[in-house]
Amino acid sequence: MVADIGSEEDTGLGPNWRYRENPIVNVMKILTVCTLALCAAVVFGCGTRQTRPESKIVPITMFKQVAGKWEGLSKRMPDMRNHAQVIMIINENGHFNFISDRGSGVLLGTGMLTILNGQVSGSSSSGTGTMTLHDKAGTSVLVLEAALNDGHHYYVEMTRMK
Repeated sequence: MVADIGSEEDTGLGPNWRYRENPIVNVMKILTVCTLALCAAVVFGCGTRQTRPESKIVPITMFKQVAGKWEGLSKRMPDMRNHAQVIMIINENGHFNFISDRGSGVLLGTGMLTILNGQVSGSSSSGTGTMTLHDKAGTSVLVLEAALNDGHHYYVEMTRMK
Protein backbone atom coordinates (compact mmCIF):
# COMPACT_ATOMS: atom_id res chain seq x y z
CA MET A 1 0.00 0.00 0.00
CA VAL A 2 1.38 3.34 -1.01
CA ALA A 3 0.55 6.32 1.19
CA ASP A 4 -0.54 9.60 -0.27
CA ILE A 5 1.24 12.72 0.92
CA GLY A 6 -0.66 14.18 3.83
CA SER A 7 -2.34 10.95 4.78
CA GLU A 8 -2.44 9.56 8.30
CA GLU A 9 0.21 6.98 7.53
CA ASP A 10 3.00 9.37 6.49
CA THR A 11 2.56 11.74 9.43
CA GLY A 12 2.65 9.14 12.15
CA LEU A 13 0.27 11.29 14.19
CA GLY A 14 -2.80 9.07 14.07
CA PRO A 15 -6.29 9.64 12.76
CA ASN A 16 -7.05 12.96 14.51
CA TRP A 17 -3.74 14.77 13.98
CA ARG A 18 -5.36 17.71 12.23
CA TYR A 19 -7.62 18.37 15.23
CA ARG A 20 -4.94 18.35 17.92
CA GLU A 21 -4.04 21.79 19.25
CA ASN A 22 -0.57 23.13 19.57
CA PRO A 23 0.67 22.95 23.21
CA ILE A 24 1.50 26.68 23.07
CA VAL A 25 -2.16 27.44 22.26
CA ASN A 26 -3.20 25.44 25.35
CA VAL A 27 -0.78 27.39 27.54
CA MET A 28 -2.08 30.67 26.14
CA LYS A 29 -5.67 29.64 26.91
CA ILE A 30 -4.73 28.75 30.49
CA LEU A 31 -2.90 32.06 30.95
CA THR A 32 -5.87 33.97 29.55
CA VAL A 33 -8.29 32.26 31.92
CA CYS A 34 -5.98 32.84 34.91
CA THR A 35 -5.55 36.52 33.99
CA LEU A 36 -9.31 37.01 33.69
CA ALA A 37 -9.84 35.25 37.04
CA LEU A 38 -7.23 37.48 38.70
CA CYS A 39 -8.80 40.62 37.25
CA ALA A 40 -12.24 39.52 38.47
CA ALA A 41 -10.86 38.82 41.95
CA VAL A 42 -9.22 42.25 42.13
CA VAL A 43 -12.26 44.11 40.82
CA PHE A 44 -14.79 42.33 43.00
CA GLY A 45 -12.50 41.88 46.03
CA CYS A 46 -11.28 45.46 46.15
CA GLY A 47 -14.63 46.83 45.11
CA THR A 48 -16.49 45.48 48.12
CA ARG A 49 -17.14 48.04 50.80
CA GLN A 50 -15.06 47.53 53.90
CA THR A 51 -16.89 47.97 57.18
CA ARG A 52 -15.40 50.93 59.01
CA PRO A 53 -16.74 52.76 61.98
CA GLU A 54 -18.41 55.91 60.74
CA SER A 55 -16.78 59.18 61.66
CA LYS A 56 -19.00 62.10 62.58
CA ILE A 57 -17.53 65.60 62.88
CA VAL A 58 -18.35 67.22 66.20
CA PRO A 59 -18.28 71.04 66.05
CA ILE A 60 -15.95 72.52 68.65
CA THR A 61 -17.65 75.38 70.50
CA MET A 62 -15.51 75.51 73.67
CA PHE A 63 -12.02 74.39 74.65
CA LYS A 64 -13.49 72.13 77.32
CA GLN A 65 -14.43 69.68 74.51
CA VAL A 66 -10.79 69.15 73.52
CA ALA A 67 -9.04 69.84 76.84
CA GLY A 68 -6.81 67.02 78.05
CA LYS A 69 -3.93 64.82 76.90
CA TRP A 70 -4.02 63.46 73.34
CA GLU A 71 -1.66 61.10 71.51
CA GLY A 72 -1.27 59.85 67.97
CA LEU A 73 1.08 59.04 65.10
CA SER A 74 1.82 61.80 62.62
CA LYS A 75 1.92 60.97 58.92
CA ARG A 76 3.78 63.08 56.41
CA MET A 77 1.60 64.16 53.51
CA PRO A 78 1.06 63.38 50.73
CA ASP A 79 2.54 59.85 50.96
CA MET A 80 1.11 59.26 54.48
CA ARG A 81 4.26 57.58 55.79
CA ASN A 82 4.49 57.22 59.56
CA HIS A 83 6.63 60.03 60.84
CA ALA A 84 6.52 60.71 64.61
CA GLN A 85 4.73 59.94 67.84
CA VAL A 86 2.86 63.07 68.99
CA ILE A 87 1.55 64.00 72.44
CA MET A 88 -0.51 67.17 72.84
CA ILE A 89 -1.85 68.71 76.04
CA ILE A 90 -4.66 71.24 75.70
CA ASN A 91 -5.86 73.36 78.63
CA GLU A 92 -9.43 74.60 79.09
CA ASN A 93 -8.22 78.16 78.36
CA GLY A 94 -6.88 77.16 74.89
CA HIS A 95 -3.19 76.97 75.76
CA PHE A 96 -1.43 73.92 74.29
CA ASN A 97 1.90 72.10 74.56
CA PHE A 98 3.10 69.34 72.27
CA ILE A 99 6.01 66.99 71.83
CA SER A 100 6.78 65.15 68.63
CA ASP A 101 9.27 62.27 68.90
CA ARG A 102 10.68 61.50 65.46
CA GLY A 103 13.11 58.90 66.72
CA SER A 104 16.02 61.00 65.44
CA GLY A 105 15.02 64.08 67.40
CA VAL A 106 12.31 65.73 69.43
CA LEU A 107 10.23 68.75 68.45
CA LEU A 108 8.61 70.77 71.24
CA GLY A 109 6.04 73.52 70.93
CA THR A 110 3.58 75.68 72.82
CA GLY A 111 0.96 78.24 71.86
CA MET A 112 -2.64 79.45 72.03
CA LEU A 113 -5.62 78.05 70.18
CA THR A 114 -8.63 79.83 68.73
CA ILE A 115 -12.06 78.45 67.88
CA LEU A 116 -13.57 79.36 64.51
CA ASN A 117 -16.34 77.62 62.54
CA GLY A 118 -16.34 74.52 64.74
CA GLN A 119 -12.58 73.98 64.37
CA VAL A 120 -9.59 74.84 66.52
CA SER A 121 -6.57 76.58 65.00
CA GLY A 122 -3.23 77.45 66.49
CA SER A 123 0.36 78.26 65.83
CA SER A 124 3.70 77.79 67.50
CA SER A 125 7.28 78.58 66.61
CA SER A 126 7.29 75.34 64.54
CA GLY A 127 4.27 76.01 62.31
CA THR A 128 0.47 76.20 62.17
CA GLY A 129 -2.33 73.68 62.44
CA THR A 130 -6.08 73.16 62.39
CA MET A 131 -7.92 70.53 64.42
CA THR A 132 -11.33 68.96 64.05
CA LEU A 133 -13.07 66.74 66.57
CA HIS A 134 -14.59 63.46 65.36
CA ASP A 135 -16.73 60.80 66.96
CA LYS A 136 -15.74 57.36 65.67
CA ALA A 137 -18.05 54.72 67.14
CA GLY A 138 -18.21 56.55 70.47
CA THR A 139 -14.49 57.38 70.63
CA SER A 140 -13.34 61.00 70.43
CA VAL A 141 -10.65 61.51 67.78
CA LEU A 142 -8.88 64.84 67.37
CA VAL A 143 -7.59 65.26 63.81
CA LEU A 144 -4.72 67.69 63.29
CA GLU A 145 -3.54 68.94 59.92
CA ALA A 146 -0.31 70.87 60.37
CA ALA A 147 2.03 72.84 58.13
CA LEU A 148 5.51 73.23 59.59
CA ASN A 149 7.87 76.08 58.86
CA ASP A 150 10.18 73.66 57.00
CA GLY A 151 7.48 73.26 54.30
CA HIS A 152 6.28 69.78 55.28
CA HIS A 153 2.63 68.98 55.96
CA TYR A 154 1.41 66.39 58.47
CA TYR A 155 -1.80 64.59 59.37
CA VAL A 156 -2.37 63.22 62.90
CA GLU A 157 -5.32 61.32 64.35
CA MET A 158 -5.09 61.55 68.14
CA THR A 159 -7.09 59.85 70.86
CA ARG A 160 -7.26 60.74 74.53
CA MET A 161 -4.49 59.30 76.67
CA LYS A 162 -5.66 57.00 79.41
